[in-house]
Amino acid sequence: MLEFPLEYALVVFPDNQFSGKIVPALLDLAEKRIVRYVDIVFIRKDEDGSTRTIELNDLDDESYMLFVPLGKQFKSLFTEDDLTWAASRLPENSSAALFLWENIWMDSIRKAMIDSNAILEERGQIPDAVVERVKNEMAAEENS
Repeated sequence: MLEFPLEYALVVFPDNQFSGKIVPALLDLAEKRIVRYVDIVFIRKDEDGSTRTIELNDLDDESYMLFVPLGKQFKSLFTEDDLTWAASRLPENSSAALFLWENIWMDSIRKAMIDSNAILEERGQIPDAVVERVKNEMAAEENS
């Protein structure tokens, strides 16, 4: 079922302004077989701080197929703790989508590592704030 590295992202829509404009970009990644969405949860936090969640598997078949074009039904992998954490990150009167995906693009790299008897020791992402700081430092150096 799960064969590739997993990643997640919490995407917040202030003032509950989820318009669906993000969907084509998400579908493009799936259609190009770069990622396979494993779990998606929609979260809404009202002005009074109460939250509601809708899990991917709770969507009707047509909506589900929008996000998982391959149509493979997965058991929800996000735990209640995950959802509580995600909801705690939202400001009041906002909504979010919590995405979990497999990195299918890793397939050829994984096969090459297996063939060469290599081991992926560690993998990670550099936080946006760090990347932004480095870019600013580089720009400052170029301008001096």
